[in-house]
Amino acid sequence: MNQVLHPTPGLWVDWCAATGTPSERRDQATLDRFRKQAQPSRIVLDAIRPKVETSRAPAWPVQLRHHDTALARLIRSGSSRINNPDLDWISRLRLRRLVFAAVLISPVDLGGLGLDRSKARSLNPRRLQELRPQIGSADDAASCPACAVWSWLEILGTNSKWSQGAIKALGRRRDDARSETHRHQREDPCPDWLDWPEQANLLPAIDRWGYLDQYESIHPSSLSILIHTMVMIAEAPVVEFPQTEPAPVPPARHISPEEETEILSRADELNARISRILKEFG
Repeated sequence: MNQVLHPTPGLWVDWCAATGTPSERRDQATLDRFRKQAQPSRIVLDAIRPKVETSRAPAWPVQLRHHDTALARLIRSGSSRINNPDLDWISRLRLRRLVFAAVLISPVDLGGLGLDRSKARSLNPRRLQELRPQIGSADDAASCPACAVWSWLEILGTNSKWSQGAIKALGRRRDDARSETHRHQREDPCPDWLDWPEQANLLPAIDRWGYLDQYESIHPSSLSILIHTMVMIAEAPVVEFPQTEPAPVPPARHISPEEETEILSRADELNARISRILKEFG
């Protein structure tokens, strides 16, 4: 995956300095903000837009190919399950790892990195830090690839330096969908994930007690199970769970008790299947 940048126009440099935006961050959401705020000419926009050689993304599930919103759907569906108050904290960790893995292997034009299985498993912190500006973002934080990566790196960094109790606290935490600031726009909360820059330990196994392997990535067969589970999550209906302190929402269409029972039954069945798969294969 190669990215070619044209000479940088001064308007882009000035806007980045004024807004505190890294000049190398050129995902679509950032370019949209630049266009609205600075009103650049088409020539300037074309000059700063990365020319990315689209990867075939060989590890991306065949069932999700040719769907422009597949990664966004997968992240949003995974996020909704992470926010399920009845989900145990270890399953939440595994879901965050799964969504992170999806960003690694999904096609570039969906916001991912298009890595094959071998490169995803051998990815080290130094290389990921170089690739992070290429990861896409979305207006909706619950569907944002860059936010999904940020959340998993928070877990890896905490696992590197802090106690298992700190990991358990992160596993129990739900995302705050009401926040106006995207997670990936903040500073990394725990940069200790960079402590071993050459160690391929970004997709670790997670045992039954929630301990993460600090030294190597999951087995290839376990990655295959993760990829299979990605399809289930991407194709599943999204069930929204209320925040601890729900914000006022506009009136919604009322569903019948029969419809509600059917929806919740399908969600419970799918969540149980996903939890069984993730627990069985670490």
